[in-house]
Amino acid sequence: MTAEEHDWSRTHAVIVAVEQYRGSDSWTLDGPVNDALGMRAWLTGLGVPPENIRLLASPTEENKAAVEAVEPGYRPADGPTIREVFMDELRSLDGDWLWIYWAGHGVQAPGGRWSLLYPETRDRDMRGLDALNLMSLLRTEHLPKRGVGRVTVVIDACWQALPLRTHTMVAKPDELTTKPEINRARDIYWMRACRPGAVSKNQQGAGLFSSVLLRQLQADSIGGAAPDLDRVWQGVRDEFTRLGEVEGLTQFPTVHISRGDGDGEGIPLGPPPPPLDERQRRERGKLIHAVGALLGSEPGRAADVAVRLCEQFTTAEPATTPPSAEELVDWALENPHGTITLLAELSAHAPVRTEIRKACHVLQGQWLTRAEYTELVALLGRLDERGRYDVAEEARALFGLVDLSFHDPALLADALEEVLPKPDQLPQLLRVVERFAAVEDGAVAADLRAWSLRCAERLGLKGQLKERRGEAKEYAESVKAAGLAQDRGAPPSDSWGSIQIRLHPSHGPGQRRAYEVWTRRGEDVHSLAKVDTPASLEEIQRGIDDLLSRHARTRDTLVEFFVDPTDLELAVHRWQLDAEGPLERSLGTDYPVVVRCTELRDNQRHVWKRRWEKVDSAGTEDLEWLPDHLDTFKQVHGVLQGQEDAPGVVLTTPLRARSDVFNACLFDGVPVLIWHGEAEAAAARAELTALLGTERLRSLPQHLRKLRSASEADESHHGRHMALLWDDPHRPLPDQLDLSAP
Repeated sequence: MTAEEHDWSRTHAVIVAVEQYRGSDSWTLDGPVNDALGMRAWLTGLGVPPENIRLLASPTEENKAAVEAVEPGYRPADGPTIREVFMDELRSLDGDWLWIYWAGHGVQAPGGRWSLLYPETRDRDMRGLDALNLMSLLRTEHLPKRGVGRVTVVIDACWQALPLRTHTMVAKPDELTTKPEINRARDIYWMRACRPGAVSKNQQGAGLFSSVLLRQLQADSIGGAAPDLDRVWQGVRDEFTRLGEVEGLTQFPTVHISRGDGDGEGIPLGPPPPPLDERQRRERGKLIHAVGALLGSEPGRAADVAVRLCEQFTTAEPATTPPSAEELVDWALENPHGTITLLAELSAHAPVRTEIRKACHVLQGQWLTRAEYTELVALLGRLDERGRYDVAEEARALFGLVDLSFHDPALLADALEEVLPKPDQLPQLLRVVERFAAVEDGAVAADLRAWSLRCAERLGLKGQLKERRGEAKEYAESVKAAGLAQDRGAPPSDSWGSIQIRLHPSHGPGQRRAYEVWTRRGEDVHSLAKVDTPASLEEIQRGIDDLLSRHARTRDTLVEFFVDPTDLELAVHRWQLDAEGPLERSLGTDYPVVVRCTELRDNQRHVWKRRWEKVDSAGTEDLEWLPDHLDTFKQVHGVLQGQEDAPGVVLTTPLRARSDVFNACLFDGVPVLIWHGEAEAAAARAELTALLGTERLRSLPQHLRKLRSASEADESHHGRHMALLWDDPHRPLPDQLDLSAP
């Protein structure tokens, strides 16, 4: 399908965008309308007449005006309208090329079908269009036999495999035709956002797949030429491959191409599975033997098992009926969690032998069944990011697992499952779930406990789980009694803890430094990095950027830089994230950033703690404003000795004299120190007065983050120059690592 001159006036399109559903609020989407309108604008910009485009939408209230502004007469995207358009209106098309675009929710329906959900979908009654049957429709008499030689279908929707109990609420999707396909010579290019069983990602109010695809289409249709869809798809492949390598993205779009040669071919994105090595081939043989023995115990069992697996597997079942043990094993190997799921179906009333579980681990590196995994991902998805962060924190506390991403429920589930259980021992994942659920309480915690118990029962480890559950209850009681659920040093409205970064003094040219990074929540502290080879500031920024993306939550996680007194002027809040990349921004706009310095505190540590106790109830009006003419240690010390109740200080001292002022404030136990990094004296005082206002002191880290964000859009805004020392004596720097250690 190469680029060529094309009469765009003979192109038609059906564009469907579903955002608002009748189910609970969690069903609502924000993005499909914007994506649909972007696709429509691209087509009309090439010369497709607006009357040739059928726009069907179920927008949110916020996006309804955008649809009405483009097409006041748009129609709803409900089931009856969908059927009317596809079943009736497409019959009379007079054109050469048909584009179909659909954005909204999609789920895996019984039998592995793909249901594109209608807006009338409810939590317990999920109804939609059969996407696979739509492809059959496009080869029937519903499209004119002569004309419409090309069809391009784009679907940006999940093909998500739901937990089994939710899966039963998915209705059989609507079929548009039962007639035979009589036009198999029609070119069809079917682009899909994800693989069967997977999720389609949204980013910043837009479907990631739609955004990438539209960019490629626009680039390949400059001047009005018909885009070369093969080249467009290669661009999509390249961009998603890059996202996978750089950001760890696991969404893999797929395409099915029929060039007038019958069934066509499916071309998945992503590396093919590697061939089995010698050890895996041996384990495969063991597994085939075990499956054969289980099948032999009951005639006809293989066919029944195959039927049940069709509900969970996404690849085509074996052609042989009934399938052999070898065919069932190889079918299971094509599907994630397949081997364990197969064995669970075959041995529902007895735990799988240890050596057979080991074979599954060697072959697929997983121990959850497909149903257990999908239910776990769904439960983690019901938690907010804070809840998933807490799950990851329990894993860190129990097993030292620090490299855990909590933003994506599937990635978190994958990382926890990768810690394979030892024979006859309760898996670490179940211990993590039990600890989290004991502390958290609530409906999701209860469902996680029920899920955990079912897993333990399948493994024959119910007794061990009960023991661990008792330990988890005791742990939760101790946590709540100690008040560790609320982290005193975190940003005031949250308990997201902090990332603590120790910057060592610079040595040699280029300010190269060694540094260390920890994550802290309450009393739990875990090392994330130790770089003992001095690195440049740019290298340090890149390293911290990577750690924050995996271990912190934007806006909420406090980022603390521990520095020497001589480095307090380092504008760390202006360090760059994604430097020179498409998403470049300042560290201090994404996170509340503060500096800390615990040197010179020893002699007056009791004063430091007493001043900090006043921070909770104080406001900015309680800060001591140092006169700017005081520029020696002795002068400032004298003032602070007489202001023993002041929780903090604002200084406007000239840059040349700040070193002595800093030392005096640290020596006298001042925990909160604010200054303007650029302006001096009267100018600094005026700006600080305006920017600080009458804020509560506890909100200062977040208040400064917002001021710094405002300065990104307005270079004249002084928020970027605000610096904050925020020294909580109850959250010390962890013991320094021995940098000579391995």
